[in-house]
Amino acid sequence: MPGNAMLTSVFRIFFGGFPAGADPFLKVLIVLNAIVSCVAFIAYFHQHFYAVCGLFTKARRYGPAASLHKYAYLICAHDEERVIGNLIDSIRAQNYPQELMQIYVCADHCTDATAQIARERGAVVLERVSAPRGKSYALDEALQQILQDSETEKFDAVFLFDADNLLDAEYTAEMNKLFDKGIPVAASYRASKNAGANWIAAGSSYMFYRENALIHHSRSVLGLGTYVSGTGFYVSMELIRELGGWPYHTMTEDIEFSVDCAQKKIKIGYNENAVFYDEQPETMKASCRQRLRWCRGMHECYAKYSLKNWKKTLRAGFSPLKFEMLVHICPLPVITFVWTFLCVALQAIDVFWIGKGALAPWFTGSALPAAGLTFLSLYLIAVFNAAIVVIRKHRSIPLPLGRQILYCLTFPLFMATFLPLSFVALFKKVQWKKVPHTVNARIEEIAVASVRRGRRRRPDRAEKKSAKRLRA
Repeated sequence: MPGNAMLTSVFRIFFGGFPAGADPFLKVLIVLNAIVSCVAFIAYFHQHFYAVCGLFTKARRYGPAASLHKYAYLICAHDEERVIGNLIDSIRAQNYPQELMQIYVCADHCTDATAQIARERGAVVLERVSAPRGKSYALDEALQQILQDSETEKFDAVFLFDADNLLDAEYTAEMNKLFDKGIPVAASYRASKNAGANWIAAGSSYMFYRENALIHHSRSVLGLGTYVSGTGFYVSMELIRELGGWPYHTMTEDIEFSVDCAQKKIKIGYNENAVFYDEQPETMKASCRQRLRWCRGMHECYAKYSLKNWKKTLRAGFSPLKFEMLVHICPLPVITFVWTFLCVALQAIDVFWIGKGALAPWFTGSALPAAGLTFLSLYLIAVFNAAIVVIRKHRSIPLPLGRQILYCLTFPLFMATFLPLSFVALFKKVQWKKVPHTVNARIEEIAVASVRRGRRRRPDRAEKKSAKRLRA
């Protein structure tokens, strides 16, 4: 038939064609495999473009702000007495007028001295014991209080942090540059406090370094807008008022907020020069527990914003940011992963059971090597991404260069563990469990190490003059 001949010609040109003697079932498998491969390539091609863009472009810099704005700093904490004081101290040490800063700590069902330590350091403490439990509900309750206080305090925006974070001294001044330009939401550069602990902490650290150096960086340079991830971002009080607090209650409320911003065509800014530090899990158990929750939250976001609201999504029109956020939350990686093994298994059944081994040379000489080449390509792509991070940001990674290169090779193995976790999260109801924070480092210790590695960027003369004029 003409249609079958045309299909065969197309697959011969692009995918090597059907093997001679293939039955209809095997042909269907080959066609479906080609379709899945094309969909995955189209969905994630922009990430490869970002990798190249991140390699050859410089960080976007923002000029001095015309005004200094007033900010609230919200920290949601559950039994964080070991680290909460260090974060508050790093906020107090900002090169920014203290009268324009107010720290809030939501002590969520705490059973330790978190609230006491926060009060002793001058924070406004909200002790929460109400249900339901969870960070998103604590955020909502705390933001409701900040909304009320903003009537007299006149906050312009609120920063959101986790208790294990630490802020670079120039953090607020750098983020103020974006807010002063009218950007309602902005993310910042997430660095790691403990990247050198082991390959697990390094893998998690590299994941965020890659997010910074490739995704956020490239989107910022191209003016596309990005997303917020976990912590280390601000939201304007005007937007908080419009939202009525924090109405995002999936397991990954930060990504849900980002998807909603994309739907509403709100561009999220990014400042690579505003640096904060985060602690990464050091055991596989803690890392898997954390990432399982992330995977479950992604699935919840996809169900909420794609499956249930697909008509609304289509009516809102296409935009690159919306497309990227839908790809970001789509479970396509785990679908592709499962399909690759399933396709090989079905091909083997067809070749050796139904076909009595007639196509065994094709299966062992073409189908299996193709699957192996696919996994090898994914491994090399992940190594390439990690290598770009090292090339661009090796001075800011607190590791000897040799270990940085070594962890480029283990990074794909860490990322591969996401696939079974994402698969399990499709069916398992995940409960939030605390990831312990044990790195009791102060910002002064990290700052000294950063200076030694040449990371810290000193404000230029124009910025110093502008800051001095505004404070006068």
